[in-house]
Amino acid sequence: MQELSLSVGEPFTSPAWGSNFVVFAGDTGYPVPEPQTKEYISRCCKYARHYNVWLVPERFILMGHQCMGLINPEGKVLGAQKAIYNSPVFNVTGKKNSALEIFSTEFGGIFLCVDVDIYRPEISRIASGMGAQIIICSQSIRQGDYSSHMVLTGVWNAAQLAAAYVIAVTNQFNCVCVPVDFTPLRDGFINSPNLKMPMTARIMVDNLDKLRRSKPLNRKFYAIHRGELIGQLTVDS
Repeated sequence: MQELSLSVGEPFTSPAWGSNFVVFAGDTGYPVPEPQTKEYISRCCKYARHYNVWLVPERFILMGHQCMGLINPEGKVLGAQKAIYNSPVFNVTGKKNSALEIFSTEFGGIFLCVDVDIYRPEISRIASGMGAQIIICSQSIRQGDYSSHMVLTGVWNAAQLAAAYVIAVTNQFNCVCVPVDFTPLRDGFINSPNLKMPMTARIMVDNLDKLRRSKPLNRKFYAIHRGELIGQLTVDS
């Protein structure tokens, strides 16, 4: 697998030197409103092509769903992941969804975890079972709601349960979490929570081979047993 050189920064600013993967971090936490989504994604595609980088834009609303997307260095949108759970933050509710998409890249399998889905451990575990080695979460947190507890029960917990790298981008903090065995202090962080940007990190999923990971779910098995695996995920939190 190729090494992922991460740069997390404000939308449309130049990525850190040597980066091949960019995640936008907006300071408001709001997803892009649906009337602006088409133009916004078009700009994102031009950005990815101009800088020759993979790009995860800010969350956006598409056909009533809160979504995250992945754009390749050619400026092509590979797909979008809809939120599984509805989020009451900023009155963004969207529609219910129950499909998980794992994107195969030269960096490994990538799952885009939308907003409050990061607090549902079953989602990260199912994504890992489907082949996700890197989980990228974009989340809104109201100022008065933020605490370190949210980090531990969200992105940190997901990294441990899924045995995966978890990149977290929010309006309150950004960080990169990994299984505790990968960190000298055994704290589970490559980048501790902070808002300093650009935030950079280097990720090589081959390291995950040192851990005991669950055997990936067979796609046919997942299709047959989808109701049992994820049927309850569409229930509102």
